[in-house]
Amino acid sequence: MADNPAPAYNTTVEPLTNVKPASKLCGSALDRRHLILKIAQLLLSFLAFICEEFIAQCDSCVGLYIFEFVSCSAFLLAILMLVVYCCSPLRSRIIIPSFKKIDFWVTAVVGVVFLLASIVFAATMDNNTSLGTASVVFGFFASFAFLVELWPMYKSNYLGRQPEPQAVRTNGALENEPLNTSAPVQETA
Repeated sequence: MADNPAPAYNTTVEPLTNVKPASKLCGSALDRRHLILKIAQLLLSFLAFICEEFIAQCDSCVGLYIFEFVSCSAFLLAILMLVVYCCSPLRSRIIIPSFKKIDFWVTAVVGVVFLLASIVFAATMDNNTSLGTASVVFGFFASFAFLVELWPMYKSNYLGRQPEPQAVRTNGALENEPLNTSAPVQETA
């Protein structure tokens, strides 16, 4: 009987060869949406940093220095995340759920700090040079790229939260209720 399965199983059981792999790009541990957002974060923070670096002079440089530090840090963190997810031997040695939780919080903090640094740099810019304006625009775009990724990361369970089990009713009783152990035991004679 094991050699010839019953006809009822023929329509419901599929061989393992028909299983499609998850849509991963370039051998990375990221799906397409996260990979595109990570690359956008990398490119936009790099463009913000490069445009800011070509500013020749400033009268009030505090906002410029803050923006320089944040954009360079965001660029380096984006590179780090992409390297670990895509092409690093570390990927096989780290615990991906823990790294995803770290990635979520790093993305959140960098997005908020990048947004604040862009606002400060836009407010303290002395003259409206095209490079200063371009770096602020790229800074806002980069901060939004970091912040936009938070929702898909949350929905993809990057925080490692456990979904609450749904209670199932069968014959009027809940399936996940504990047994009533306080009931008296009846002895039989």
